[in-house]
Amino acid sequence: MKNSILQPVTPQDVFAARKASEFINQHFVDAFTKGHYSAEVLQYMQNHDLMSSIQPNDLALIASHHNDFLAFSYYYTVALDHTKLTPNTPPNYYMRDASVPNPYLESSEWGWQIDALGFRNVLTKLSNETGLPIFPIENGIGIREESLNHEMIQDDERIAYHRDHIQALKDAVDEDGAHVVGYLGWGLIDIPSSKGDMNKRYGVVYVNRTNHDLKDLARIPKASFYWLQKVIQSNGEQLD
Repeated sequence: MKNSILQPVTPQDVFAARKASEFINQHFVDAFTKGHYSAEVLQYMQNHDLMSSIQPNDLALIASHHNDFLAFSYYYTVALDHTKLTPNTPPNYYMRDASVPNPYLESSEWGWQIDALGFRNVLTKLSNETGLPIFPIENGIGIREESLNHEMIQDDERIAYHRDHIQALKDAVDEDGAHVVGYLGWGLIDIPSSKGDMNKRYGVVYVNRTNHDLKDLARIPKASFYWLQKVIQSNGEQLD
């Protein structure tokens, strides 16, 4: 998708998005649920002399594997502009090199675009394609927060994010027939993000520390903690 809503999505954009998903996501889904790598990915590896990265007996081991359910992480979606790619760009770099803002979506401070409908789409797609129970084990939004004097943080943005995504999950189950067995948010308490950064907080419980100052490590429930408590007690029926 282009940066402006006046510029339509082209067939080349759609193709790039599909190919990126095949190499970044679907390839691994196939390995875990069908016992083989994606034919498209294997063909690319053969064409680019990459088959040596597959060790003897790797494919036989994958074929012997069986999964009872499929778990995955979901935070945001990405739109691609094919004009940012070159003929030599590997498909697994498409998302890195060709990502552009989707003008129809809001973003977090870190540029991760909020797309609850995308969550429903993935849940339903994976359920339809794999026939396995689906278990989203990570979902959330990082927000820069500070609790002064141990006061409760009113994190309405986080509540809205989880409310919309849980509703999307319910729609996937009730309207699309997706077989979803659970939902886990990331994370229940503030911990360093994947790059060791406490500025990007996901938790419903505030931990009183910074990147370099441990302070008193007090745990302070945020407004989202009490909201999530009601959601769990009502088994997702009370989302307001």
